[in-house]
Amino acid sequence: MSDKHFECPKCAQTIDAPKELAGQLTECPTCKETIEVPIHSRTQPPDSVNSTAIASGDESIFFQSGDIMVTNARFVVGAKTFAMRGITSVEAIESEQVVEIKSADPVARALANIITLAGLLIIGAGFYCWIFCEYSFWVVVVAGVIGLLMLGIAGSLNFINYKKRAFKIVLKTAGGEVTTYKSFDRNHISQIIRALNDSIIAHG
Repeated sequence: MSDKHFECPKCAQTIDAPKELAGQLTECPTCKETIEVPIHSRTQPPDSVNSTAIASGDESIFFQSGDIMVTNARFVVGAKTFAMRGITSVEAIESEQVVEIKSADPVARALANIITLAGLLIIGAGFYCWIFCEYSFWVVVVAGVIGLLMLGIAGSLNFINYKKRAFKIVLKTAGGEVTTYKSFDRNHISQIIRALNDSIIAHG
């Protein structure tokens, strides 16, 4: 388990490092800046913060859901922790993302299997006629084109591709912009953004 907990001097990202690395150089996982692991920790361990700061009322929680928490001191996303004093502003960026899902319709999947088998049989028949029946090579070409088209149709029946709106949270710090979290749930992102803005205001 990590024994050193300190902040990157450039982006304020909280970093965990083994005590054996004290005094050595390492790379910040967020801004990629080369920094020195301090001999003495500059921040308290996460467990200590959870048990003492919150319990004593020194840390106010603005949002908490699953592995995401926003307080007046930090923004926790899974295993990453961002110090609020290093964040100047926050915004949600919207984009479209192509999502592929396997069709749950049993009729569509059965039809796709039939078309796949038919396409493979047509391709095989083309080669058979060319090799054993001395048909023109163009028979193989035509059979191959038809078979590949049928395989493409079968694939489109098996999988459904559609565009879905994705939202990501971008923090602006002195060291630049950091993308911290992404979700397809607009309401969930809005709640986190609102909590982050409240935290920035509370932090002053």
